[in-house]
Amino acid sequence: MAFTGIDDIDWASMVHAYGDASDVPRLLRGLASADPAERDIALDGMYGAVHHQGDVYDSTVACLPFLFDLVADTSVADRGSLVGLLCSIAGEEEPDPEEIGGLFEDEEEDADWVGNFLAASATVRGRAGFFLDLLADPDPDLREVLPQAVVQLHDDPARVLAALRERMAVEQADEVVRSLVRAIGMLGTRHAQLLGGEVGACLREVISSGGADPELRLTVLAQLARCAPELLPDDCVDIATEVMRIAYESKSEPGGASDTAADDERPRTNTMLSHLRDLEAEHRASIDATLADDLLEDLHDALGDSTDERFELLNDQLCSPDWGQRMAAVRMSGRLLTGWRAPNDLTVALLARQLVEHEERLSRATLRELGYVHPIAHVTADVLEAALVEWEDEWEPEDWESSLFGRALNALALQGDERVVPYLAAVLESGGDIPEYLSRWVGAIGPAAARLAPVLHGRLATIGPNDSRSDSSRLVAALGRLHPADSLPLIVRVLRDNHGAQTQWPVLRALGRYGRAAADVAPYLRELVSVGSPTTSHQLKAADALRAVTGETELLLPLLREALAADQQYNRNLATRIAGSLGPRAAELAPRLRELMTDEGSMEATIALWKVRAEAAEVLPTLLAQWTAKPVTRPATAACLVAMGADALPALPLIRAELAATRRHNNTGSRSNVRHACADDEALLRRCRRIAAALAPQGTG
Repeated sequence: MAFTGIDDIDWASMVHAYGDASDVPRLLRGLASADPAERDIALDGMYGAVHHQGDVYDSTVACLPFLFDLVADTSVADRGSLVGLLCSIAGEEEPDPEEIGGLFEDEEEDADWVGNFLAASATVRGRAGFFLDLLADPDPDLREVLPQAVVQLHDDPARVLAALRERMAVEQADEVVRSLVRAIGMLGTRHAQLLGGEVGACLREVISSGGADPELRLTVLAQLARCAPELLPDDCVDIATEVMRIAYESKSEPGGASDTAADDERPRTNTMLSHLRDLEAEHRASIDATLADDLLEDLHDALGDSTDERFELLNDQLCSPDWGQRMAAVRMSGRLLTGWRAPNDLTVALLARQLVEHEERLSRATLRELGYVHPIAHVTADVLEAALVEWEDEWEPEDWESSLFGRALNALALQGDERVVPYLAAVLESGGDIPEYLSRWVGAIGPAAARLAPVLHGRLATIGPNDSRSDSSRLVAALGRLHPADSLPLIVRVLRDNHGAQTQWPVLRALGRYGRAAADVAPYLRELVSVGSPTTSHQLKAADALRAVTGETELLLPLLREALAADQQYNRNLATRIAGSLGPRAAELAPRLRELMTDEGSMEATIALWKVRAEAAEVLPTLLAQWTAKPVTRPATAACLVAMGADALPALPLIRAELAATRRHNNTGSRSNVRHACADDEALLRRCRRIAAALAPQGTG
C-alpha cells in the first residue's frame, strides 16, 4: 500500500479528539500492517481519536481517500472492519445540520463542525457504487459486511436489490449468503412501499426451495417476520425447532462447534476491540452459544406481537436437550413473559422446570427470571419450595441473597407464599444480611408474615445510631407493614435518633401505617413540620404522617397549597399524591389541581382531582386522552374508572382493546434486554376485567 500523497497533507494543522492529527498517518499505515495486533491498535486509534464516539473532524474527512484505497487493496487484511469504519463515519442516515449544530457558540466554528459531518457523509455515500462493485471480491470476510453497507449508503434501493439477488444466486459462503438475506430483508423493511412485495417473494422463494441450510432458513424467517409477516409459512415454528435439533446434533458430533477452537485466534492487545472480542467469547462460553441461538433470538424479535408463534417456539426451546439452547431460552423467557401476555401457565412452568437440572448457572438464570415474572408464576411455588429444601444448608449469613437459596427465597417471597416465612426467619435469626426487598416481601406475604415481627424487632433493637442506615430503614419499613404494638416505641426511637431526611422517611411511612395507634408521637411530628425538616418534601411527609396518626390537616393543607403552586416537580408530584389521598378533605385544592390538569395535562393532578371531587365528567376526557398518549398511566387510570362505575362507559372501547392486546401496556417495543414490570400490567388487567364486567350490559345497548 503506497499511501500516495499522505505526507503532503498538513496533518498537524488538523485535529481529532485528543489534539492535533499528526499521528493519523501512523494509524493509517498501521491499518495496512501484516501484524494483526498492529492492525487492531491502529483501528482502535481510529475509533478512539479520529472518529471518537461518532464525531467527525477535519482529519476524519482527510482520511477517507486512504480508507477507500485500503479497502480496494486485496493485499490488505481485515478490509471488512474498514468498511465498517467508513459506514460509521457516514452515519446510519444522512446527517441533519439542526441536530449536529449548536455545539459551539461561535457561528463559524459551529459551521465548520457541521461541515465535517456533511462532507464525510457525502464523500462515503457518493462512492457507494464502489461497494457494489466489490460484492464478488475473493475475500469472504469482506463480502460478508458489504451487503449491509450498500443498503445503508446507496441511494438507489432497486439497483441494490438487483445486485444483492444476483450475488445470492452464485454465492457459496454460508455466512455471506445469510448476510445477503439480512440485507435484502432490510431493504424490504426500509422501502416497504417500493420493494416490499418483491423482497417478500424473494425471501419466500429461498425458504420454499428446500435446499437452504437450516441456519439460512432461520435467517429468512426472521427477515420475513419483519418485512412481510403475511408470507411466513405456517410451519415456521417447526422449521425453527428443526434448526435447534440440527444445531444440537452438530455440536454433539466429534469436531462440532463445542469441540473446536478458532483456527485463526487473534493475539490479545490492549485495545477496546480486543476487549470486546474477549467479552463476546466469554458470553458465548457462559451460555454454550451457537449461531442458531442468535438467529432464534432474531426470529423472536422479528415476530414481535405474534405471541402464538413466539410462545410455541419458546416452549420448544425450554424443552431442548441442548443446555445452551435452554440457557438462551431462559433469558428470552424473562423478556417475553414480562413484555407480552402469555396465553397460559405452560411457559412459566417450563421455566421453573430448569431447576431440576441441578446445574448452578442454569438455576441462577432461571431464578433471576422467576423473580421478574413472580405475578404470573404462582404455578411454580411448589418447585421453589422444594428448591429451598434442597439448598437449605447451602448459604452463609453474609451475602446469603446471592446464593441459590437466597434467589429461590426471593422468587417465592415475591409471590407472597407464606411457606417462605420460616426460612426467612432463620436467615434473620442467624444474623444474615438484611435483604433489600424485605418490606416488599412482607407486604406480599400479608398477615402470615406477622410471625416475623419478633425477629425483626430484635434485629432493629441491636442497631445503634452509628450503624448501617440501610439496615435500619429496611427493618423499620418491614415492621411498618406489620405494625406490631410493642415495636412502636422502637420505631419512634429510630425517628428521634436519626435526623437525616432519607433516614426518617421510612419511619414516617411506617408511622402512617400505624395510624391512630401512634398518636403519642404527634408532638414530635408537629415539631418536624414546623421547624425540624430540612426540605419541603420532608415537611410534606412529616405532615402527612401527622395526618395519618391524628387526622389533623391544619398543617398539611397550607404545605400542599404551597408545593402545588411551586415549580419544583418532585414536591409538586408528592403534594398531588397526598392531596388525592385526602379525598374530599382537600376540596380547597381542587382549583389548582384543575389548572394542572387543564394547562399541563398532568395525570397525577387529574387522578387527584377525581379522588377529591369524584366528578367523572371533568376528568374523564383527560384520562381517556392520556390512556393512549401515556400508556404507563393506565393502571392508575383504570383504578379511577373502577371507582366511577357507570360513568366510565365512554372508556369501554379502550378497556376492551386493552384486554385483547397481547403486548403489555408498558412494553414500548424496544429490542433491548429489558424486563418490564409485569406486576403493574397484571393489576391493569384485573381492573380492566372488573370494568368490562360491570359495563358490559350497558356497552351492548
